[in-house]
Amino acid sequence: MTTAPRDEFFRTIRQALGHPEGHTPAPSATALGRTRGDVDAGARHVREVMQRDAGPLLAQLAETANQNGWKVLRAPSLDTAADYVRDVVRRLEARSAVRTAHDILNRMKLDLRLADTGVALQVMAQGFGLDRAALRQKAIEADLGITGADYAIAETGSCVLIPRQGVSRLASLVPPVHVAVVERGQVLPSLDDLFTLRRDDFLSGNLGSYMNIISGPSRSADIEYTLITGVHGPGEVHMVLMG
Repeated sequence: MTTAPRDEFFRTIRQALGHPEGHTPAPSATALGRTRGDVDAGARHVREVMQRDAGPLLAQLAETANQNGWKVLRAPSLDTAADYVRDVVRRLEARSAVRTAHDILNRMKLDLRLADTGVALQVMAQGFGLDRAALRQKAIEADLGITGADYAIAETGSCVLIPRQGVSRLASLVPPVHVAVVERGQVLPSLDDLFTLRRDDFLSGNLGSYMNIISGPSRSADIEYTLITGVHGPGEVHMVLMG
């Protein structure tokens, strides 16, 4: 690449990001050269911003998620959120659904609220005679996957799942329809802020093996460059924002 095309390439990126000429990004807290104290301070700042700007961040997330193909609901109460999920179940005539063990779903009392729909709702947690293989099969057969979120990202309209006991990525990836419930105070401004918190988790020994960042319905243009939704994951996605 010659100098001129290279300069033009980076100029285009700066413009797309809204950065003026001469803009120098602040050093990332994820940079390997940062000290543990730097990372701790960066993570504390991110968490403070999440709480301080919770309202505006939730509003920004609603806008970007809608642009990315999510069906977005601002829910003022747990009852409103549960009623929305029930309406989705009824519209789909879903016979089976899986959900994660996120606390927000427990507080919504989904098992009770969906009891009159006839849907069989399975929590993605081992026990009660179900091993990992059996849970995987439940997810494959499910008409709907319901999850909470560990974080959401206002910049990209994404929700983030960090798998652990009771929180399986299968609930968000395998069923054809996914409903994610995001709580006020869980929304990060940007991907950089997510990586700052994950760098802090790594240094604390709490990183885990992977995470899922979900930014709308599954899209693929593998065949003849034709964009198709729902090929490699849910083709219909809903984001319920609490607050």
